[in-house]
Amino acid sequence: MNRTTPNSGRRLAEIAATAMLVLTLAGPATAMEDVYASPSCKLYAGEKTVESLQQREAVLKNEILHSASPAIGDHCELANIHYRLSRMLPDRQVQYLNSCIGFSQRAIARDAQAGVAYFFKGLCVGRLGEIRGLWGSLKTIEPFRKNMEAAAQINPAIDRGGPHRALGRFYFKLPRILGGDIQKSIDHLLQAVSYGPVYWENHFFLAESYFENRQYIKARAELQQAVDIASRLNDDDPESPTHTVEFQGLMQAIERNIH
Repeated sequence: MNRTTPNSGRRLAEIAATAMLVLTLAGPATAMEDVYASPSCKLYAGEKTVESLQQREAVLKNEILHSASPAIGDHCELANIHYRLSRMLPDRQVQYLNSCIGFSQRAIARDAQAGVAYFFKGLCVGRLGEIRGLWGSLKTIEPFRKNMEAAAQINPAIDRGGPHRALGRFYFKLPRILGGDIQKSIDHLLQAVSYGPVYWENHFFLAESYFENRQYIKARAELQQAVDIASRLNDDDPESPTHTVEFQGLMQAIERNIH
């Protein structure tokens, strides 16, 4: 009979908690207007309000209902809309995340090169795993990775290198026992920077991975780029104070290790 000691139980709980954290770090960096979509996929381009999203949702569902062969773009757009609504309507987020996964799967079934669909499926699988709790998160690690890898292979420029950014954080945060790998993290984040050179998170996450790998000079250079880019952002950004604290903390740690 298998026995679990108190220490092993705590270790498993820590791993599961880390898995939850990994899956929460995969959300889009920006509004999705600037994605590089598959020619057959289209994304929501209207106002970012619940009312506008739900109005467009109703139109698309009606088109699908009355069409003998619904356009793949309708499924991609509905996946996009439902991911957005899951973030805006917490009391219905499970419903919207499940439908996001469903519409993404239908888009993929119609076009295996619909990279945007893989990207949203990965995001929604990860978010759903987070909601289901610690052990549910462990079960979503592999589906999340596979969908993000497919998105990275097909449409790597989505959301300023979003698939590579998500995979970079995935390998950075994941414990080694579950496949964490700092060099893979760096490799993916370098790809993210190549597709999103003026997005601060790409540089900041790469700086963190370089620091973890004891490449302090490179970490400082990437962090400085993140600081420079973030300083040009709108001052109304609600996360600006958090960014500043994170930048300062990492820079202090880097300087302590260089000198």
